[in-house]
Amino acid sequence: MRQKNKNEMERMMFDVVITGGRIFDGTGGPPFRADIAIRDGRIVEIGTATGPARDTIDAAGAIVTPGFIDIHTHYDGQFLWDQELEPSFSNGVTTAIAGNCGVGFAPVRAGNRKDLIDIMEGVEDIPGIVLDEGLDWSWESFPDYLDKLAARQFTMDVATHVTHAPLRVYVMGDRAMRHEAATDADLAEMQRLVREGMAAGAVGFSAARIIEHRSATGAHVPGTFAEDRELAALAGAMGESGHGVFQLVPLGAAGDTGGAPNTIDERLDEHERFVRIARAAGRPVTYILHAMQHAPDEWRQMLAATAAANADGLDIRAQVASRGLGWIFSLDGYHLFAARPSYLAIAGLPRRERAVAMRDPARRAAILAEEDTPEAVADPRVVRMIGLLRRILPGCYAIGHRLDYEPDASRRVDAIAAETGRTMAEVVYDVLAEGDGGGILIDFAMNYVDGGLDAAHALLADPNTVSGLSDGGAHLPLVCDGASPTFHLTFWARDRARGPVFPIEKMVNKLTGEPAALYDLDDRGTIAVGKRADINVIDFDRLASALPEMVFDLPSGGPRLLQFSQGYRATLVNGVVTRRDDAATGAKPGRLLRAGRAAETIRDGKRLQPA
Repeated sequence: MRQKNKNEMERMMFDVVITGGRIFDGTGGPPFRADIAIRDGRIVEIGTATGPARDTIDAAGAIVTPGFIDIHTHYDGQFLWDQELEPSFSNGVTTAIAGNCGVGFAPVRAGNRKDLIDIMEGVEDIPGIVLDEGLDWSWESFPDYLDKLAARQFTMDVATHVTHAPLRVYVMGDRAMRHEAATDADLAEMQRLVREGMAAGAVGFSAARIIEHRSATGAHVPGTFAEDRELAALAGAMGESGHGVFQLVPLGAAGDTGGAPNTIDERLDEHERFVRIARAAGRPVTYILHAMQHAPDEWRQMLAATAAANADGLDIRAQVASRGLGWIFSLDGYHLFAARPSYLAIAGLPRRERAVAMRDPARRAAILAEEDTPEAVADPRVVRMIGLLRRILPGCYAIGHRLDYEPDASRRVDAIAAETGRTMAEVVYDVLAEGDGGGILIDFAMNYVDGGLDAAHALLADPNTVSGLSDGGAHLPLVCDGASPTFHLTFWARDRARGPVFPIEKMVNKLTGEPAALYDLDDRGTIAVGKRADINVIDFDRLASALPEMVFDLPSGGPRLLQFSQGYRATLVNGVVTRRDDAATGAKPGRLLRAGRAAETIRDGKRLQPA
């Protein structure tokens, strides 16, 4: 009897109890104080915990939120060599969705593997050598790729869209690379494969029409010029599944960053394409939208068109970023002096020692006076990035070691040069050489209209937008927005000094309940009895992000910018603590998230027959 009672007590014991926190439940409603009791990966009680627990997390003085859902990452390759998935892991993300922008790695034939690597390298700045060494290509179909992910374990749940470029190449071969129109037979086969992918658990379909996206060879990405009938056919095939979101990077999304921008009439014509896709799919459509300096009111007109479409019964969302987007230049990344002889002489030194050497007056004078050496600029990417930096240098912001995502005009390189009597090259040099060499410059090419983030505030506030575009896993040596989930809270709910902010509950909803509802992730996104215990316990007063920092930990030793954050007292995935006091616990409870009917018919990575 005693053993029976002991077993019963064990069975009734909670796995985890989170006590005394202020709960922001993800719905956008006001916070409340309560304990949260967790058993078998689910929230079983909210209120006052009624029993003992194997683990108790003290949330006194902290806020408690659902785990963050990041709908726009590019971990398609990283899923296969990395279990932690930084920078998302240290920034409260518990569900990461990849397969965005129409690029991915399935389906694939052996003869086209290099083509898909070139596309991903060109579009998302993931070095080809990293992908070549990191992928084992032990799949062909999209369901095969999902099965490969299902056999792995992660710090968070992962999911993906079916992507247009590999689908088109798989069906059409070289004709896809030449951008030929799809035949009826091509469309029928692509539709079949989309249905197959959705049935296997894809969360949607993604495509891109952005002209600026090119492969590493300079070629436009397959699908860029696809006819409307192709997009409608694929949207319809996705919609037949009864689930899924159609994600699109539209024509004109890059504004004037790649040269000549599209006119507002062309942009509104593109919005009509979203409407046609949404009608064909019968499912939500999300498109990328930035505020651009060259057309500061364009985003308002696009959102007005979206509101009108939604009033007519559709579900179209502009996917927006929470901060200014652009290139980051650093001593360990691309910079003006990377090809100058006197810099190359010290380039192999650790960054701190390099910075000390650069502060030597004689070396400083030499590097500033020198021209680039032809041998050092044999890499076309280095040539392109140095040329880009020279062109955009006046408008770059000298962030240095003081992280600020809304700097005023006095911190622009041209303004500092004028104020101090230095050349702009000297200003950049001194920023990079200061301290330990970790200072950065940022070019806010998008979302920084009139030198501030008022437009970004309005975009986040609009009911027809969804927050995304962290681009985790992409643009590795140049961009680092994987910490944007943390930024929603630190900047928009606490620290902003140059304009209005949001209540914490609004930002939590943008990170949790709203994306969960968009993707029909009914088991997560809010804190409620019966939901998955994907939870963040956050010391809100301590919450902060460090400067982006280059690390060299990719396959082949490739570089990537990471931005770590502090203030996460605990992160739980499916009731398991994955981080405690800003340190990984080593637990890997995350699994492949299969959407739709596949979520019910597939368990533990094994394909089952529906009942």
